[in-house]
Amino acid sequence: MRMIVAAMLVGWAGGSVLAEDVKPAAVKKPTAKDESKDETPKKEKVAKLKVGDLAPPLTVDKWLQGKEVKSFAPGNVYVVEFWATWCGPCIVMMPHMSEMQAEYKDKGVTIIGFTSKGSNNSEEKVTQFVQKRGPKLGYTFAYEDEHATNDAYMKAAGRNGIPCSFVVDKTGHIAYIGHPMFLDEIVPQVVADTWKADDSEEFVAKLEKDVNAAFEATSGKDAEAGLKALKSFEDKHPKLAKIPYFVAPKLGFLVKAEKYDAAKEFAEETIAHAVEQDDAMILRSVSSALRPAASKEKALAALSLKAAEAGLKIAGDKDALALLGVADAHFAAGDKAKAKEFADKAVTAADGESAGLKNFVKNQVKKFDDKVDGDKKKDDDE
Repeated sequence: MRMIVAAMLVGWAGGSVLAEDVKPAAVKKPTAKDESKDETPKKEKVAKLKVGDLAPPLTVDKWLQGKEVKSFAPGNVYVVEFWATWCGPCIVMMPHMSEMQAEYKDKGVTIIGFTSKGSNNSEEKVTQFVQKRGPKLGYTFAYEDEHATNDAYMKAAGRNGIPCSFVVDKTGHIAYIGHPMFLDEIVPQVVADTWKADDSEEFVAKLEKDVNAAFEATSGKDAEAGLKALKSFEDKHPKLAKIPYFVAPKLGFLVKAEKYDAAKEFAEETIAHAVEQDDAMILRSVSSALRPAASKEKALAALSLKAAEAGLKIAGDKDALALLGVADAHFAAGDKAKAKEFADKAVTAADGESAGLKNFVKNQVKKFDDKVDGDKKKDDDE
């Protein structure tokens, strides 16, 4: 799938001293080539699981939340979405999946977040994640030690990139395979029995084309053009207007275009919604997007700090990335002492983390310290 998702991820907006994500899978631009590292020639790659096929049964070692789904009950619709704790784009989509589950719960739809054991996706990590985020998300989560279900779905369908969703229709057959960002267009049709599997490839291809065009527009430097492209996309696909990947670029363009009142309104709405859903990633995104205007607009500086602090409250005061976000927000607001305080806390918090995260935090804080020292020298010279 030719998705240009990276530009919409947390930390998209420019002007931030500190990076917002350390996971390569969450920041690279996934393309059809990138999603699969299988070197088998294309002519030999034949997907064994396709739209229209009977959905394979689920092999689950542990149901972490929700009722066990022993089989796909006739008359009900299921969404099996594959994710992992290290996958930034997966986590960004979760609050939206939660909203979809709430909307379609009484219409026989069950959303299952499915994940398998991996080197950086242990049962302990998955369990802790679901225990913390699951209650607010409100949909079903399942875990497997082996890769039986992953192989039966992802590998069989020739899919290696996550998040990836499989929609199972009322007859137990696969109705859709692909990114969950399109589910708002697809699930309603499957529920209403108007979805035509034979035409699904063409339908999804058109959606991808429009989404890619919007993504491309948001990667440009022209703020007015970007806002116009987003508005055009929202008008054409109102059901997809809430794709979370569009939050940061839209807010960033409003700031760049100096539409500060609109930026303030959009930021306030987004912060309130994110706090309600415990969505720390979107809060970091909002905070980052507002920082370039912090020196000019005190209201936006305050909102940037509010979003960062709310994200820290959700993530916990031992979360190095959340602490970095607060440090950056304080710096943007002009409080260098507070900025240094939280940067030091971020380094301490990272000590108990993996070597990769620890090095990342130290490198980011060094850049931060250099900028603080540089500004101090400039002030002294003046």
